[in-house]
Amino acid sequence: MHERTANVRTTQKKINMLQNAQTVEKCTSPTACAHSVGTMEDVPSSRKLKSKIPHLGIDLLGGDSMSPNHLLETLRALYSEIKDPFCLTLFATPEVATHIEAFKKAHNLKEKELEVVQVEEVIYMDDDPLYAIRKKKASSMQVGIKLLKNKQIDALISTGNTGALIGSAKMELPMLQGISRAALITLLPTKKEPVAVIDVGANIQCTPEQLVHFAQMGVAYQKARGIKKPIVGLLNIGTEEKKGRAELRETYKLMQNFDDFSGNIEGKEVFEGNIHVLVTDGFTGNIFLKTTEGFSSFILETMKKNQNLLPFSKPLLKRLEKELYSAEHPGAILCGVDGIIIKCHGDANPQAIKCGVQGAINLLEGNFLNKIKFELMTL
Repeated sequence: MHERTANVRTTQKKINMLQNAQTVEKCTSPTACAHSVGTMEDVPSSRKLKSKIPHLGIDLLGGDSMSPNHLLETLRALYSEIKDPFCLTLFATPEVATHIEAFKKAHNLKEKELEVVQVEEVIYMDDDPLYAIRKKKASSMQVGIKLLKNKQIDALISTGNTGALIGSAKMELPMLQGISRAALITLLPTKKEPVAVIDVGANIQCTPEQLVHFAQMGVAYQKARGIKKPIVGLLNIGTEEKKGRAELRETYKLMQNFDDFSGNIEGKEVFEGNIHVLVTDGFTGNIFLKTTEGFSSFILETMKKNQNLLPFSKPLLKRLEKELYSAEHPGAILCGVDGIIIKCHGDANPQAIKCGVQGAINLLEGNFLNKIKFELMTL
């Protein structure tokens, strides 16, 4: 009797989750466009967004490019190239805020379209993440996470310190059901469907159980994208079951419970497109990602320099640029926490940040977070 009751409750919970997943985030967002504020103290804690327009926060402070010119170029790219309506909260130091206000006035932007939140503290790339989280409570990154937690923005895009970003998110935001560790997930092009690589930098070391959780999030992510039966592969130095470190061999055993686990996969096979989710720890995943980006840039630059030697190379080059150029991708999504956070490279150019913003808009319009929650419940 107790077992039957528990099953009914579980089923009802899944039905409720499915109903939530079918509601479009764009129309039910708990956040709305807010008026411009001068400092964090001026942000009303009760501000709730009711607009259908996504409200995004962007934190470029702490990245490798913090100059006023970089911020202004980014704003030009956002407002001239993104066609979807959006509201923007931009964090800035007092010396940079004046430039942004001038941009807003020059482009006749309304208060609700672009607000500036001035901050006095910045978490830099070389800051120790734990120390920065404890000592820089008023930093742009932590202010942004708090706004996300309080539903005052719908998503946060950051180019800052990865460790501090993940640490702040885990401290402020609840974890998704059944997930013990947040991870960064990103899409890479293949000969077939894009492959979701998880983790690409959040966790240097992982237990087998955590790698299994990454696989679950990767599967949920790809299902949310429309792939019915995502195939999972475990990144390793060989395809044999006994290959790799002890934790990878144990992970292999645990993952055999997945219906669509294809086993170990070598790096050279990833781009064949035979798997949809590539599972790895953040150390290996980050090296894999950046090596891939570096080699892609090398190929593109070599083709550009020699395109006169290759007949009909311009259409091919244009296609490859779209697929391989890292700035064309929206960055990595922090999966596992109850909030949409996109991490862009610290040296992301305005075009890359624009893609991060467009990616966040797409996630919100596609009701991404509710879909991930539902898929995790059904695994």
